[in-house]
Amino acid sequence: MSQMAIALIILAATIVLFIWEPVPILVTAIGASIAYAYAGIIPVGDIFKGYNSNTIVLLAGMMIVGSSLFHTGLTDIIGEKMVKITGKSERNIVLATLIVSCALSSVCSNIGVMTAMAPLVTAMCFSAGCGSSRTLMALLFGAQFGGFVTLVGVGSNASAANAMADLALTPFGFFGITPFGLGICVLGTLYFTFVGMKFLPDTGYVPEFAKVEKKPFDKNKAAIACITMGALLVVIALSPKKMPMHVAAVIGSLVIMGTKCMTVREAIAAIDWNCMLLVGSLTAISTGVQKSGAGAAMAELILQILGEHPSTFMITTVLFIAAALLTQVMSNIPTIMLFMPIGVSIAKAINVSPYPICMIITLAGAASYATPFAAPQNMMTVGWTQYRFVDYLKVGLPMLLVTYLVIVAVIPFYLPY
Repeated sequence: MSQMAIALIILAATIVLFIWEPVPILVTAIGASIAYAYAGIIPVGDIFKGYNSNTIVLLAGMMIVGSSLFHTGLTDIIGEKMVKITGKSERNIVLATLIVSCALSSVCSNIGVMTAMAPLVTAMCFSAGCGSSRTLMALLFGAQFGGFVTLVGVGSNASAANAMADLALTPFGFFGITPFGLGICVLGTLYFTFVGMKFLPDTGYVPEFAKVEKKPFDKNKAAIACITMGALLVVIALSPKKMPMHVAAVIGSLVIMGTKCMTVREAIAAIDWNCMLLVGSLTAISTGVQKSGAGAAMAELILQILGEHPSTFMITTVLFIAAALLTQVMSNIPTIMLFMPIGVSIAKAINVSPYPICMIITLAGAASYATPFAAPQNMMTVGWTQYRFVDYLKVGLPMLLVTYLVIVAVIPFYLPY
């Protein structure tokens, strides 16, 4: 049996177990990583490679700083003030979360935005007397929508630009992706607020960072926690080379513990280890699919489907579907790097502009809505909400359709073939 067949069998078994959940999703995720290694698809030394990453360090630091807002009593005040603006309607809270996360994620790392905002939106939900799970999922979607607005909104956008340069094309500029991103933000926000959230149950789960004993408001400690979180948001937005986000998050957590806003024991308890382990397991699963050759086989199938004289609509549809489906099981950057040269070759073969094809691949490759293991932030949200695989499918697949419709509508006017 070929490695690709074995990899697809492991992937299929993983998806079935995620849907059925006879064992915890974490057991399935780590078990899949081990299976890929002992099937010879990835090195055994790479099973836990994902845990040795800057993302894990960033998450741990931000969870501690975020939890400090609860420990100092600050979230009660913030939640009450924000609910005065939104009211106690869960839909209004979801809408506000989507708008703010869209705006911030257009210029900041989406994981950074999510970890910074999660305590605040959870506090809003507590003050409004509603569960936080749907709002935290809205935070995930808003951060993903915002990533489409500018070239720095998500790392895969910059990777796509680099791939274009390697193929002797002029990369998209900072705002080159903006018309598509704005359309996705507006329609995606409307979709999730009025349709998508109805697909999601309220799990009633309280994230680890919010599981604290009620404490009286401490003005001095609250000020320290607030300033620390504000400074981290500035670092996330500016992304200075000498102060990476994960280093800033660790410094922030040290400030919180050093000023006794939280004890070391409380800080350790604030880290959601289930969430961290889920995020870490994603790397091996994604690498296993990538190295199996499944992506390359899909690319070959695309060329066969398109034939020698495909219509531009056919190109748009087939490339979007292929890239969007692959990015649900494989990291978005490898997906984009795989499809970009294929797309440019197709454009040259049928004598059309390569730029609309590059845009399709960039957007479809980053449309990681529909599975828990499509992106680290998706796995992180599983830890916060306890949503199941089918919940991601129910809310994510229609959003893929919304993204596709935006691309089809905007390309003829902004990037014609």
